[in-house]
Amino acid sequence: MGLFDKKPKKNEAEEEVVAALTPEEMKKERAAKATSFVMGVEKILPTEAFAEVILLGKMDGSAAANIEVKVCNPGSDNDKPEAVTIIGIQTDEGEVKSTSGGKVALRMPVIPGREYRVGDVIYTDDATLESKVHSYVKALTNTYVADKGLSLSAEEVGKLSITDVEEIWRFYGWFIREIDKEDSEAKKLEHMTKVSMIGNTLCNKIMNADYLYCVFSALTGEPYMFSRTVRNDDGSYMCTAPNVRVFTESYKERMQEIFKDGKYVIKKIENGENKQGIYNFFGTVFYLNGAAGVEIISEDTAVTAGSLVKAPDYSKAPKNSIPVTNPMLVRWMLLMGQLRDEDMQKEEGRIIYTLYYNFFAREVVKAKFLVPIHSNSELPAPNEEGRLTLSAGTVVGLPVVDGQNGRKAIRLFTDWRHLYGEFGEKGGAAVETIDSLISTFDCAINLGQFPRAGRYISLASFNEMEEVARKTVAQKSDASTQD
Repeated sequence: MGLFDKKPKKNEAEEEVVAALTPEEMKKERAAKATSFVMGVEKILPTEAFAEVILLGKMDGSAAANIEVKVCNPGSDNDKPEAVTIIGIQTDEGEVKSTSGGKVALRMPVIPGREYRVGDVIYTDDATLESKVHSYVKALTNTYVADKGLSLSAEEVGKLSITDVEEIWRFYGWFIREIDKEDSEAKKLEHMTKVSMIGNTLCNKIMNADYLYCVFSALTGEPYMFSRTVRNDDGSYMCTAPNVRVFTESYKERMQEIFKDGKYVIKKIENGENKQGIYNFFGTVFYLNGAAGVEIISEDTAVTAGSLVKAPDYSKAPKNSIPVTNPMLVRWMLLMGQLRDEDMQKEEGRIIYTLYYNFFAREVVKAKFLVPIHSNSELPAPNEEGRLTLSAGTVVGLPVVDGQNGRKAIRLFTDWRHLYGEFGEKGGAAVETIDSLISTFDCAINLGQFPRAGRYISLASFNEMEEVARKTVAQKSDASTQD
């Protein structure tokens, strides 16, 4: 018997008998006639009819045969809603003209140029975005996690979108925490293997995407750093290493609503024809700005920096050819710069700022900076420390600006990217520490279009930072002694 063959009725009369309906039956009939529903596709079955397909899923609402509905995939970046007409409906009772929901099989027409996928959503025009996304996620997770336990074929993995993988991974994390709690070594290894597979799949798809969106800070002009601050039992505070947040086209509308606060800006990151744009973007975010990783769509699905772009290896490079970078220093500057004036009016904001400031202070006193210089003659190559020995008669120009309290300030840069952004790629640069300059000049670090992304350091503030760093060393020494 086929899926849509009518079930034979016992003692079927030759003449049709119309029976009166009970109030409850009438209620069900009215509900079934109200065609308003949404259904995520969990399984696709072929039919004997070449131009038809059967879609199985769990329906929320009521549907009837021969009505026009829409089909789309909320996890696909390029999918557009298509209008289709339901050819037939089958439930546990057999083929029916209408249904009030539950487990349903819909006989649908094949759409030229479009392949039905697990996670597709069939819906009427009144379905909300939230209900469509909910049905999409439920269909994905029921199929790939609950039914298949994340044991997927290469073909199935290949068809998944970035958004599909993120949602499956997020649900699988919940599944092994709350449902499959067996803690045997064999089970732990199984979970680890599956998580590794889905994580690697997500990384590969991200790096090969045509484009992504990233959440930026409106105050610093750089990707927003997402870090969580928690209070320890002893009253001290700690913060998580910051991640940046990216998402796909299919979730753009939802993310625009989440990040509608004026402190955020959403920007598109193009991968380009050579598929290096996303790689270069992440390389900058990780190894110049100091982000620890990337959150994909939600904080529940994050990958570490090295999973996407390996850290540069300078172990065999000559010392004077290693570029100046200060990712940890930039990290804390950006985190401080993201805090708004209104944040600093609250105790929580001041606590977070102090935490960031202390980390920044420890980095700044030991950091090496680029000082752009221009001269009337070609500059010699720097030595292993990055310092220049100038010949007699050489005139150099240093980027000095008016500073605070009548002092001049010299402009310093944490890396070549920031320096090139202000002065272009012509000219050279010396490598200096702040303590070698601060007695003569105040220091303006990464001064540019977004002042909040940099930092102004006076002699007094540098002395304060040195004291913070000294106390940190002393505390670590005391802790080591106690151990």
